[in-house]
Amino acid sequence: MTLAALGATLRLYQQPEKMAVEIPTLRLLTRTQTEINDMAQRLLPHFQAYYGENYHITISSCASQIGSGSLPIESLPSAALTFEAKDGKGSQLDALAAHWRNLEKPIIGRITDGRLWLDLRCLEDENALIQALLL
Repeated sequence: MTLAALGATLRLYQQPEKMAVEIPTLRLLTRTQTEINDMAQRLLPHFQAYYGENYHITISSCASQIGSGSLPIESLPSAALTFEAKDGKGSQLDALAAHWRNLEKPIIGRITDGRLWLDLRCLEDENALIQALLL
């Protein structure tokens, strides 16, 4: 099984036009910032409707760290939905981040500069995110 999977993956590398479509990591790494920004624009109204009473939610440019191991400091431009507590309490952000981490499929953001950031570079299923976070 392992050799068959490896063989199929290596055959994709012989077809460069298919690589970025068929190999998930390459598909996510080759997304343009415009594509990610467009996704953020589509998601923003959903999050504002659900979380807007307690949070200022904006779209912010960010840099996605693309590796560890052999490329620990490489990054690509991306976009994130950012949440800032309207009451200014960082504990609200901590509670929201903890709630998301405890979902059936955990959603991991990062808290930096007084905001909770959801980097969208690796998001492929917008509807699944909406359903998971808006429950």
